[in-house]
Amino acid sequence: MGYLSRAEENRASSLRALLVHSLNGQGRYEEAFAESQLPTLPASRAGSGQSAMVAAALHGLGRRDEAEAAACQALGECERFLHPTHPRIREARELLARITAGDPPSETPGAGAGSS
Repeated sequence: MGYLSRAEENRASSLRALLVHSLNGQGRYEEAFAESQLPTLPASRAGSGQSAMVAAALHGLGRRDEAEAAACQALGECERFLHPTHPRIREARELLARITAGDPPSETPGAGAGSS
C-alpha cells in the first residue's frame, strides 16, 4: 500500500496509526492489517497503539489466535508505558475481552483500535 511514503518518518508513524485506526473502523481489515505491517521507528511504537490496531485488524479478519496474541502484547505495552488510568489500557482490555469471548469485531472508531 504505502499511502504515506512521502511523509517524514515521525509524521508518517502518527499518520499511519490514524490510517490503520480509520481502516479498522470502516471494516477494511485487510487494508488495515497490511498498512500496520509497514515498518515504523522503534521510538514511536511505544505510544502509538500499533499492537492494538494490529489486533483489531486480525480480529476483523477472523484470525483469533493471532488477534489474541497481539491484544495481549498491546495490553502489556500499555501497562508498561502508560499511566494506569489511561484510556488506552481500558480499550486494550476491552479488545482482549471481545477477542477471547468470540465477540464480533467492533466497527466503532476508537473501540479497541488503539486510539489515545
